[in-house]
Amino acid sequence: MSKKLISIVLPSYMEEKNISIIYKELQKILSKIGEKYDYEIIYVNDWSLDNTWLEIVKICDVDKNVIWINFSRNFGKEIALTAWVEKSSWDAVITIDVDWQHPVSKIPEFIEKWEEWYEIVYNQRPKIKWASIFKKFSSWFFYKVFNTISDVKMQPWTTDYRLIDKKVVKIFLNFTERNRLYRWIVDIIWFNKYCLVFDALPNPEWRAPSYNYKKLYTLAVNSLTSFSVFPLKIVGYMWFLITFFSILLLIVMFFDKIWILNLQFSNLAIVVVLNTILIWIVLMSLWLMALYIARIHEEVIWRPLYIIRDEINLK
Repeated sequence: MSKKLISIVLPSYMEEKNISIIYKELQKILSKIGEKYDYEIIYVNDWSLDNTWLEIVKICDVDKNVIWINFSRNFGKEIALTAWVEKSSWDAVITIDVDWQHPVSKIPEFIEKWEEWYEIVYNQRPKIKWASIFKKFSSWFFYKVFNTISDVKMQPWTTDYRLIDKKVVKIFLNFTERNRLYRWIVDIIWFNKYCLVFDALPNPEWRAPSYNYKKLYTLAVNSLTSFSVFPLKIVGYMWFLITFFSILLLIVMFFDKIWILNLQFSNLAIVVVLNTILIWIVLMSLWLMALYIARIHEEVIWRPLYIIRDEINLK
């Protein structure tokens, strides 16, 4: 009876100091389960500007179980997480960050739950002691807004550290959208899920976070506009509210002019306020429509999700 094959997928961007470290730790863990499972380690280099690619190539030269996929340019982490789908020959796939914040020692626990017939095993963080107050608040706010406006809810505080069965992978292939959130797509597939609760490790002091606030903001906007049309509805609600309060304000102005309520509204002040509010609504509407039109444009031109420049040890 042939062994089951597990693919360990590591999206990598500017991680030259971490590549060899996490490989050694993976070897320690995988050597313990090697009698029961075959494995392959897939590094997806998202066009790093440092020597990440060189560190991966060095490992590939001595270990044929390590596969290297090199993008032609930077496509982003969500696309890097997707690239393994067509390239891995799996029974199960484990996605893990290279930045050392996902403890590789937990891999046997993922596999153990998978053997108990769970097709999706994922990590949820109970708390992040080392995160800033702004980071905690922004994460809470994103999940709150996302789950409020989206028809399919996403469990808060989850990470990309997860195992998915080949059944899930095959369905994952049917999702073709360009603006994607890996976690949400896996969540919408649903199937039998199990949550492993453990905290992430702190970011090494020498390493700048690869996902800065600008990237997190972009990811949040893409996620909200890709998975819900609620932001467009907000414009209609705003129009109704502004119209309602504007009518009330006009009524107050009318009575002030007739019975002199001493509110001292000047005609010019009222016109300026109303005009400013209406212009703000128009600009807000145009911004939201532009976002959605941009999403439609990116989907209909049907460009490839990613372009692979080089690959090593690909079976």
